Amino acid sequence: MIAQATLQSRTDDHLRPFDVRRDLLQLAELIELAFQEELDQTGNSIAREMRELAQSGPPLWLFAANPRLAMQMSGYVWVSDGRIVGNVSLGLESEQRRLWTISNVAVHPGFRAHGIAQRLMQAAVEELRSRGAHCIVLEVRSDNAPAQSLYRALGFELYDNVEELRLPVHAWPDNVHPPAFPLRQRRPNDWQGLYGLCKAAVPARVQEVRPLLPYHFQVSLERRLQAWLERAVAGRGGADLVLEDGGQIVAWLQATGRVTAGSYRLDVTVHPRRRGTIEPELVTAGLQQLSHRTPRSVASTISTSHPEALQAWHAAGFYTVRKLDQMALYLHREGWPAS
Repeated sequence: MIAQATLQSRTDDHLRPFDVRRDLLQLAELIELAFQEELDQTGNSIAREMRELAQSGPPLWLFAANPRLAMQMSGYVWVSDGRIVGNVSLGLESEQRRLWTISNVAVHPGFRAHGIAQRLMQAAVEELRSRGAHCIVLEVRSDNAPAQSLYRALGFELYDNVEELRLPVHAWPDNVHPPAFPLRQRRPNDWQGLYGLCKAAVPARVQEVRPLLPYHFQVSLERRLQAWLERAVAGRGGADLVLEDGGQIVAWLQATGRVTAGSYRLDVTVHPRRRGTIEPELVTAGLQQLSHRTPRSVASTISTSHPEALQAWHAAGFYTVRKLDQMALYLHREGWPAS
C-alpha cells in the first residue's frame, strides 16, 4: 500500500524514450534488482556489461553516436521521482524481414501491479508499428502468469517452448568417452546439408517467425575471418561437428568455449528420423570436445519439441534452469515472412 500511495502521489511519473548515455547505469541497476535470481541461475552477465559500458566514457559516446548500434539499445523507461523504475528494450533482429525483439521488460518490485509494464509495452508496440515492423518477438518465463496475460492481451502468440539447461562444473562426468559413431568437422560445402537438416528439424511455427534461409548456413570468407579473430582475441573455440548417414547430414553439434563468457555452450540439431537413437552419444561427444578446456559450467537451450534431447541432457547431469515461452506479434501478416 505504501508503494501504491507513493506512486499515485508522484507528479513527475512519466514515460520517455531510453537514452543510452544517461540511463544505462540506472538500467543495469534495475535489471539486477528485477532479475537477480535469473541472472545468477543462467550466468547472464548483461547487467555487468551494461555497467562497464556506462562507465567507459568515450566508448559509450561512440556507441550512442552510431545509429545502427544505438538501434540495438533503444526502448522506453518509466521514471518516478527522477529514478528509472521501469524499462522495455527494443532491438532490430533482421532489417530485411523487419523483425524486432522486445527484451528487459522490468519494473522495480516496489512499483509493480500499477500498470507500468502495460504502458511500457504499449509504447514499445506502437513505436515498432510506426517503424514499419512486420513482427515482434519476445521470451517470457512459462510460470510468469502476469506477464503471460499482458502479452496475450496485446496480441502475442506462442510459437515455441524452450528449456534453458545448465551442467554445473561439479556435475561433469568423470569419464567422457568418445561417441560410438564417427562425427566429423563441419566443412564449408556442408551448407546445403545443414540447411536441409534444419528445415526438417526446426518446428514449422519457429520457421514461420524466423525463416531459414540458405545464406544462414553458408560460410563466407568474412565469416571465416570473424571466427579466426574470435579464436585469437576472445579465446573462442570448441567444435562444429556433423553426423552423416547415407550421405545425408542427420545431426549437427556445436560445442563452444569462450574465455570471456561465464559458461560454455552446447547446441544440437537432430533429424526427426534419427531422434531417440543418437542424443546420448551427441551430448557425450559435446562434453568431450569441451573437457580439455578450463572447467566451467555448460549451457544449452533445447526446444520442448525435441524431448529426446532433453532426456539425454538431463541424464548427462544437466538441470533445467528455466522454461521459456517464445511469443510473436504480427503487425503485418501480409507478405510475411519476407525472404
